[in-house]
Amino acid sequence: MRCGLTIPLVLLGIVAAARPAAAHSLKDLEAQLFKREKYVEFVNRPAPEFELRDVKGKTIRLADFRGKKVVVLWFIYASCPDVCPLQSDLLAEVQKKVNIGPMRDLVQFVAITTDPARDEPEILRAYGPAHGLDAHNWVFLTSGADKPDATRELADRYGLKFTRTEKDMFMHGTVTHIIDFEGKLRARFHGLKWDQINMVVYINALTNDRH
Repeated sequence: MRCGLTIPLVLLGIVAAARPAAAHSLKDLEAQLFKREKYVEFVNRPAPEFELRDVKGKTIRLADFRGKKVVVLWFIYASCPDVCPLQSDLLAEVQKKVNIGPMRDLVQFVAITTDPARDEPEILRAYGPAHGLDAHNWVFLTSGADKPDATRELADRYGLKFTRTEKDMFMHGTVTHIIDFEGKLRARFHGLKWDQINMVVYINALTNDRH
């Protein structure tokens, strides 16, 4: 683990209190966070790759961030009436904490729509501002309407199920995935009740964990 500090000074006091003094390695930190954050699941396996498009039609791959950024990834769809907007609002708060300092250029927030047939470019374009997400290091990706099942199949590879209901909505779990510099899925934060500081502390640890 590098010694370089990337956590914003404004958050230093909070992080110092949240991060165990005995956590001298990422493994130690995971063990300590696991004890107090009941909504986190730590893993260590390659994250499923993807090749999707942003609102401008530019191709974005998970591999594009390898060696450059820690990725915070979640699956949503714009017409979702309940958990999707809540998850995006919560992650916008995490992004604000991350973006106070140098982590801003080391962390990429990625939302992927599981309803590409309806989430057209103008909808994708409006989603970020509506939920307070900073376009500097956030992107909303789609497979495009010509591949309506592609992102739901990708979500399945990440361990999520999106099931269409009779009202043409999708039932699904709520998970935020954290991917390290090497493209490995390292943590899954389940639901919406996890502590924001615990996520920020873990993201910060990953930004310092270059090999």
